[in-house]
Amino acid sequence: MKYIEIFVKTALSKSGLENTDYSLNPYRGCEHQCVYCYAPYVTHTPLEIWRTTVFIKKNIPTVLDKELRRKKGFITIGSVTDAYQPAERKYELTRKSLEVLLKHRGRISILTKSNLILRDIDIIEKFEEAHVGVTLTTLSDEKRRLMEPNSSSIEERLDVLENFRGKAITYAFIGPIIPSITMPYLESMLKILRNIGVDYIIFDRFRWKKNMVLPENLEKEIRNTNYWEIKRKIYRGVKSLEIPIYFDW
Repeated sequence: MKYIEIFVKTALSKSGLENTDYSLNPYRGCEHQCVYCYAPYVTHTPLEIWRTTVFIKKNIPTVLDKELRRKKGFITIGSVTDAYQPAERKYELTRKSLEVLLKHRGRISILTKSNLILRDIDIIEKFEEAHVGVTLTTLSDEKRRLMEPNSSSIEERLDVLENFRGKAITYAFIGPIIPSITMPYLESMLKILRNIGVDYIIFDRFRWKKNMVLPENLEKEIRNTNYWEIKRKIYRGVKSLEIPIYFDW
């Protein structure tokens, strides 16, 4: 993995995400190397560069501090890359940004596939409103390694939700839903999340992008998936869940 330090002029991007005003991404590129990642296609970054090079936005905490004097609203951290990918262990840009956000009394949401976020529980628990979520595509760690090779294990992600219970608003992001990888584990996944006591669950379909490169078997499966039928199956599975659920499609 190649790290390149850069300096940026802006920290916050106006967000198109629902219920989010701004996005904050301390890094460009991602070490998790998820086979379904759509970020290279929406950021117009060559796939090979996105997967092998992480651009370190060295001055982003300083720029963020200046911007927060005039930009107010709800901020999602890591909207197109994981703010807790391995580079964060060394550079700590996410932690430094959290310190700035806390100073300005920001409202935040973080979605990650890494248990490194536990390092920053001492800061995150001080926010008046902080949402902490983990992505789950399956309960099989063998399949997780194939799909998200450099991410934290399923057990480690569930541990994140356990540890943040009562210290933040916790949620699970189940997606992108890939029928053969996600649906066989849905019932067990929902039971585990209910026992942990997450505050809500978001479901999302596969986001197909032009020129996306996928394993042939996965591409064929996705192209033949009826996500409205998937939604009906999920509705049947959550009838007795008693946890708020949301769909991103």
